[in-house]
Amino acid sequence: MYKQIMKTVRRRSLLGAGVGALALAVSLGMQIGAASADALVLRYNKWLPQTHPQDVEGILPFFKEIERVTEGRVRVEPTTASLAPPPRQMEAVQNGVVDIAYGGQSLTPGLFPLADVVALPFIGDSAEAISVAFWRTHNKYFAKAEPYKGVHVLSLLAVAPYQIYSIDKKIDSIDDLAGMKLRATGAVAPKVAEAIGAVPIPIDITGMYDALSKKILDGALNNDDQMRAFGVVEFVKHRLAVPGGILGTPIYLIINEGKWNQISEKDQAAIMDLAGETIGAKVSRLADISAAKGVRDMEAKGAVLTTADEAMLAELKTRLKPIEDAWIAKAAELGVDGRAALDMMRSVAAEVEAKKEPIKVE
Repeated sequence: MYKQIMKTVRRRSLLGAGVGALALAVSLGMQIGAASADALVLRYNKWLPQTHPQDVEGILPFFKEIERVTEGRVRVEPTTASLAPPPRQMEAVQNGVVDIAYGGQSLTPGLFPLADVVALPFIGDSAEAISVAFWRTHNKYFAKAEPYKGVHVLSLLAVAPYQIYSIDKKIDSIDDLAGMKLRATGAVAPKVAEAIGAVPIPIDITGMYDALSKKILDGALNNDDQMRAFGVVEFVKHRLAVPGGILGTPIYLIINEGKWNQISEKDQAAIMDLAGETIGAKVSRLADISAAKGVRDMEAKGAVLTTADEAMLAELKTRLKPIEDAWIAKAAELGVDGRAALDMMRSVAAEVEAKKEPIKVE
């Protein structure tokens, strides 16, 4: 009798343990499902080329980190196709067409005049250095004077410094640029093109391949990263490097303000620990690596690579100084000490450049 009773007890115990384990699994599953259902899913407008390093190795991994540090409460998913052209990224986020975007302030001339400090000539020699300088200078001088309405700024950064590219004509002097049709878009680039005697042609970057292949353009004011990423290296016959860059492009990484406000303060803080200067420097360094590969590829395809000598550089500075002076005057209208901000940009960029790890391309 005793043995029979003990067998019955053991069977009931095992059955109870099984039911308990099943109940626990169901409970955990429900909790995970609830967490997934409650997650704030944000749409990132993916318009860069599919293999673009800033996206693949920088921005998209950043989004994965956001999901990790928020324990799945915030998730970012890229769109399968672009929902807005490059110049309308800000508008798309403000209007809620997408939640997060990467775009350029200079593509909407007049909207962010202070950010155009990045587009001025001779700011720095790498995207990484300029990006760090931009973030710090913005926070010190521009944040109150130039708010980004309807969005929260995750980061501010820069592309690699711009150089001059020709698909046919060799550039030995500034006079050789006279009449050349150069791709030049944004607030500052067309002014730079005109100052050096060229004709600015405002062709969107996604149309650059077609314009160069059909010789609608004689060349471009662009950078080595974009020439490589958008597949136009093959058309370059001559590249003139300008120390400090003949101009640049400011970039933003933004999120819709309404969506940002749906995120808890704790998660906002965790996200910003990853964002700001940190993600800006990382993404920009990837641009510098891509730029170095672009130079390598141009040389491999037979392009002639030259650098502006001291005499040419001096003449460029003379011709381009009115653009700098005009920006300083505009900053003053907005209540900003433009000279101090510009000096900070250049000094911080030089400091970061001197300390950063050198770029190595195999």
